[in-house]
Amino acid sequence: MPVEDTDDFVPIGMSHAEFSIGCEFLTATGRWRCTDVGTRTIVAIKLDLDHDPSWYNGPPYAVPEHVFDEDDLDGCSPAPVEREYDDTGRERLVTFSRG
Repeated sequence: MPVEDTDDFVPIGMSHAEFSIGCEFLTATGRWRCTDVGTRTIVAIKLDLDHDPSWYNGPPYAVPEHVFDEDDLDGCSPAPVEREYDDTGRERLVTFSRG
């Protein structure tokens, strides 16, 4: 099962000191990239697979930034450096010719 499968995600929690601009972390909703570290908050963008990668270049970003306060950090876990994707359904894809 892939690491980023959020169906069975159990956060280990992170401290404020573990965040830095550019670091990636996981929550129950997916993978995030930190864009700012405040005194008591973290600001991040959600990394969705269906967006153009240029949307994550910034600031300014083409995707909305979200604020995580100190109570939200318990729901975060450090993201693995290597991303893992589940493509086991690939053999069940059906394609149709357009002609």
